[in-house]
Amino acid sequence: MAFSELGRNERIEQMALRTWEAIGGDILRCLEEMNKTPIMTREEVIESVCDAGYMKMYGNDKVAYEEWDNLPNYEAKMEAVRPAFTFEKYGW
Repeated sequence: MAFSELGRNERIEQMALRTWEAIGGDILRCLEEMNKTPIMTREEVIESVCDAGYMKMYGNDKVAYEEWDNLPNYEAKMEAVRPAFTFEKYGW
């Protein structure tokens, strides 16, 4: 299904998942290099994805990013991507 056929929420969720695919491995490797277990909670993953403009760089959906960026506050932004991440833990 093309992004144009998806609803706003689905596009934001897909953007968040693409972002995690792009940055997740690097974050988990960084944890390993710091001698930490390469496992993150769902909330840590969501915070990481929503941080530092990563979705703008890696989400590949300018319209979805603008919609997400225009949400009223940080909590609303976190809630918009939360359904994309269905596992309690992420790692290897």
